[in-house]
Amino acid sequence: MKRNHLINGLAALSLSITLAGCGGENIKKTFGLEANPPDAFDVGTQAPLSLPPELGTNLPKPNPGEPRPQEVDAGQAGLTTLSPASALAPTPGSTPGQQALLQAAGPTPPAGIRADVNQSALIASKPPGFVSSLMGSGPAPAPTVDAAAEARRLQDNAATGQPVTAGPTPQQTNEKPGLLHSLLNIF
Repeated sequence: MKRNHLINGLAALSLSITLAGCGGENIKKTFGLEANPPDAFDVGTQAPLSLPPELGTNLPKPNPGEPRPQEVDAGQAGLTTLSPASALAPTPGSTPGQQALLQAAGPTPPAGIRADVNQSALIASKPPGFVSSLMGSGPAPAPTVDAAAEARRLQDNAATGQPVTAGPTPQQTNEKPGLLHSLLNIF
């Protein structure tokens, strides 16, 4: 009986050491040998305590274990601060200088602009396949801004006193014809 217990114990020990070897650098964390400090960006400050003027009359009864009503979640506060909508929206307590800066920044960008830019970059970065390079078909690259025409449009808007957003943005296509398409256009 003792021999079976000894064999089972050695087998369990060797199995745990073998599995721990597969863990890589996280072995120390797995066995609690390395400290796990809190994330510095997830630590929030506590709101200061404040007492109402009528201390005894309107003071609510405390509820032990509940979060403080004036406490703000640090993660949510960070998301609110970093969102583009809050950065370009004037706040009620903003100074005239801040409001002038926001007006000079222009209108708020469309809601899906980030997804559109990422999709265009993804299409532009894909290399064409063999058949696509021969035929000239495939995903059409996104048009780019014609720099010279855009500079003229901005100068014309400034000369006439119109905002920079007036008028369409001149664009040029980056589409290249395929080899077969070029050969057929010779005839």
